[in-house]
Amino acid sequence: MSSPVTADTYAQTFYGVHVGSYAGAAEAKVLQGQLKGKGFADSRVLYTAETNPESRGPWQIRVVTVRPDAQVDLRAEHGASVSGSETVRQLSASAGALAAVNGTEFDINSVNNTHFMGHEGVPQGLYMKNNVLLGAPNNGRTALLLNTVGGGHRIAEVKSRTWVTAPDGTTRDVDGVNRVAGQILGCGGVGDDFRKTAAEGDLPRLDPWRNGTCYDPNEIVVFRPEWGTDTPAPAKEWAGAPVTEVVMNGNWDVLYLRHAPGPIPAGGRVLQGIGTGGEWLKTLKTGDRVTPHTSVTDTAGTPVTTSALAAFGGGTPALMRDGQVWLNPAANGTAHVSCALPAPATGCRPSGVLTARHPRTLAGISAEGHLMLVTIDGRNPQASVGVTLPEAARVMEWLGARDAVGLGSGGDTTLMVENSLYNRPWDQWEDTAPRERAVSNAVVVVKRP
Repeated sequence: MSSPVTADTYAQTFYGVHVGSYAGAAEAKVLQGQLKGKGFADSRVLYTAETNPESRGPWQIRVVTVRPDAQVDLRAEHGASVSGSETVRQLSASAGALAAVNGTEFDINSVNNTHFMGHEGVPQGLYMKNNVLLGAPNNGRTALLLNTVGGGHRIAEVKSRTWVTAPDGTTRDVDGVNRVAGQILGCGGVGDDFRKTAAEGDLPRLDPWRNGTCYDPNEIVVFRPEWGTDTPAPAKEWAGAPVTEVVMNGNWDVLYLRHAPGPIPAGGRVLQGIGTGGEWLKTLKTGDRVTPHTSVTDTAGTPVTTSALAAFGGGTPALMRDGQVWLNPAANGTAHVSCALPAPATGCRPSGVLTARHPRTLAGISAEGHLMLVTIDGRNPQASVGVTLPEAARVMEWLGARDAVGLGSGGDTTLMVENSLYNRPWDQWEDTAPRERAVSNAVVVVKRP
């Protein structure tokens, strides 16, 4: 199969060896097990509708359009905590939403996620609610921004940075926001992050890598009450290493230091440090006031924050820009893992993510400022096969989007309208009925009082 030229990757032809065709997944998985026993550990069970280079459907596409003058508010909604997951149905009901779709990709507890950090629902990339940064640094991935300057909406590549200043004037970057220390889902962080490879060992990596995992033994992570009741233990890779936590009130005054995870005070903050991050925190003492700083900007360095900003790091590359089909997989971590930015001058190649056909949740903005929330069902060849990312871009072009991006996809894809399920969520290709997946957060449309 072939992946087209994009804004930051060359065209790529993917080759595979098919060893058989079966009517059902169970029979194919028997052979897969046999192949693994013979040393072919990377074999996969693929579905014809997923991998065929061309498709004539069927497709089920549903669109919710919000006009600029509509008497509604657009918001981000998560469940009881950002470290947990709930279905879009539950999130929609909590918000009293007219409509809702799934938001960011997240750390999911699945057999395919071998690096699961133990807290299903932690956002992968940028997540903001009411202008509060609740997700990890984004480092240039494309994001959906709601309620931006002037009251409109925007799709743009966004970077976030958080840092703290001690009373003596020294500063330290905060590596993560509301996530397990030492392990960075999706990469794209700050500091000394690296990825592990069997052939080459530890390799530095600060650019995004969708669903990939990077590591850093020297981190500071900030936890807000939105995380949950208690701070989590650091990643298992650093189990047994010293931990320092600075517990603060809402003014960032240091209440006390401790050396194990514990409660997050109501309205307060906790800075958790490991390695050199922990050593820096040990220089603080009770009564000190820490000064926090956060910037969220586009790639030109212009701040994107407003008092009502809701932001969702895209689960896919951008799909449309200025009325043209425009994909940037390298900037969103869906390029070959050895890709070096800037691309494509460095020979950057897309990953197979672009050409896989799955359910999709998409967001688009028209030239008139209409926001489109779109679901395309998939993994169900009798009803809807889903789309590749180039196909998704063409759908958004057909709908009249000026700019577009994908949100969470696959089994995440869910649309609720007035408390009713309005699409057919399909968690796995072998499912035989719709199944709603618990997700990290949702884009909700709420009627104004």
